[in-house]
Amino acid sequence: MQINIESKPAASATYDRKKKRLVETIDRLYARNARASLQKMLSKIHPADLASVLDDLPPAHLVDIFYAIADTAMAADVFSQLPPDLREQVMRESSLERLAGVLEHVRPDELADLIGELPEEQREQLLALLGRESQDEVESLLQYDPDSAGGIMTTDIFSLPQTLSVEEGIENIRSHEDVEMVFYLYLTDEAGRLAGVVSLRQLLLARPDTPLHKIMNRRVMKVSTDTDQTTVAMLVDKYRLLAIPVVNDDNLLVGMITVDDVIDVLEEETTRDMLKMAGTSESETLTQSSFKIARIRLPWLLAAFVGGLAATAVIGRYEAILAEVLVLGAFLPVVMGMAGNVGVQSATVAVRGLATGAIDVRDTVPLVLKELRVGLLLGSFYGVILAVYGYLIHDSIALGEVVGLTILGNMTGAALLAVLLPMIFQRLKVDPAVATGPFVTTAIDILGVLNYFVIASWIYQL
Repeated sequence: MQINIESKPAASATYDRKKKRLVETIDRLYARNARASLQKMLSKIHPADLASVLDDLPPAHLVDIFYAIADTAMAADVFSQLPPDLREQVMRESSLERLAGVLEHVRPDELADLIGELPEEQREQLLALLGRESQDEVESLLQYDPDSAGGIMTTDIFSLPQTLSVEEGIENIRSHEDVEMVFYLYLTDEAGRLAGVVSLRQLLLARPDTPLHKIMNRRVMKVSTDTDQTTVAMLVDKYRLLAIPVVNDDNLLVGMITVDDVIDVLEEETTRDMLKMAGTSESETLTQSSFKIARIRLPWLLAAFVGGLAATAVIGRYEAILAEVLVLGAFLPVVMGMAGNVGVQSATVAVRGLATGAIDVRDTVPLVLKELRVGLLLGSFYGVILAVYGYLIHDSIALGEVVGLTILGNMTGAALLAVLLPMIFQRLKVDPAVATGPFVTTAIDILGVLNYFVIASWIYQL
């Protein structure tokens, strides 16, 4: 049973109704202790849908219903797709022997991630219950940095000697039906070093007696075990690869990273960047503690708070102007708000471009010039509107000039600043996503207020 999602406006509502009925039916069967019927129903649900259904079940029933999945391989697939808090609950409330039976069927790279998050004592106990092959695979993966190619690769990889013929290669593939994915056939030399790659299409179209090394591509796109996972994701995305081989320092083929692993990396990196840009971290999504969440947000908000105090000090420095022209205070929100919005837009584009590789530090000058033009265009447009509004509402040409010139200067400056700060952070080897949080907004607020009152002092000659 698979919950089909229709491409219609009502698709989401239909999905939710089906999911709700499934949750109610499964929980009712569990309450009646109808285990045979429960197992039969669970076996018909797609693992991804079942993971979503389990998330909506009463927490007290979760583990028992999870272990009602008769097919252990399916249970492993469901387990891999559960939200982190539910996976933790299953691991916490399961006996090690029962849990090991499921984890034996989890992909090596995912299993290494799961076991790596456990306390050392529990990790050793669980590893001891796994089969020798699973132990070796997990231990070999745990030696790599979790954010490196070695940390996200799978060792369940299929390769063949380059000396075989096409017919022998096809027979070998047929005899390894349990291999995760064979979109590409990697070929090795006698020492196990990566020598080339052949696509399945090439393999099927070649003459049966042709040696594999005659049709293989020797220029293989590959990564080493210590390559950063973001770089791997960029390569797969740039060259539209379905998988990429991983080699060690001796060019020995040790693993492979598939496109689904890369999607996970991109999702993880995007989430991390978004949270950093908002001034928080991914740790917040993994805790329900208000005190922990407050502690995570505190440093970032402190920076914004200090910046706000600095902006307040600037306003205090020019309080004489405010006393003379009280209406200037009424325009502060729109002048600052528009600059802040432009800054967030420009910074988001810069940070995302740096994260995906679409923008490089070497592109700083062209990008700054482009954002300068954008800032000038937007600032001119809204500057004219605000200047006319200020003049018509308050019958003051001077006020119109002040607010118009200010919003022009602030929006242009905000666009420039929001691009320069991430570029500077990138050059300093600091995550540029940090720049879009309190640093950009605080800098824009301080310089924006200063610009406002300097222009006002000049126009009003105060």
